[in-house]
Amino acid sequence: MGQYLYIGLCYKVKISRKLIADHKISESELLQGMTNMLDCILYSRQDTENELVFVLNHEEIKQNLSEFLAKQIQFFKQSKFNSEHAQRTLNAIDKCATAAEILEIANTKNVRNLQILDLPDSLRVGRWNNYLEIHISLLTFETVGKIFMEEYKDFLTYLVNLIRCTSEGNPLAGAVYATIS
Repeated sequence: MGQYLYIGLCYKVKISRKLIADHKISESELLQGMTNMLDCILYSRQDTENELVFVLNHEEIKQNLSEFLAKQIQFFKQSKFNSEHAQRTLNAIDKCATAAEILEIANTKNVRNLQILDLPDSLRVGRWNNYLEIHISLLTFETVGKIFMEEYKDFLTYLVNLIRCTSEGNPLAGAVYATIS
């Protein structure tokens, strides 16, 4: 039994309005928690009746994803096999005219370094840093299989900060997110 480490861009965050109400969380507390996790300027709101929904701006994806991934991929130890897959991913992205086309490629899971993963996670909100259940769609660019870690959140924070630092100047750096599922 094991878990997988996923590193990618947080494409979408969904938060139940019922959970927000049940936990008596104000929208400003929620937004502060979101700001601690992601650069909210990169996201647009697409709320529904039952959920608050934050979606990574498609213009940012289209303009910056290829350059961002090229930079990130170089930091991973790559065999010839993995390097060829990474180049195939970058070529597929470069051929896309829109972010919707890029997301379609990620949804098909035909490229190794770009896939959509939906998973539950938590967000710390409020002055007591209470955990609030959220649902994330992650645009993964790296998956590391079957690792065992007890206290991985600090390690993941390090990874996210490292990725963001090495991508300084690229707006998508503020959307990097890592979790284990």
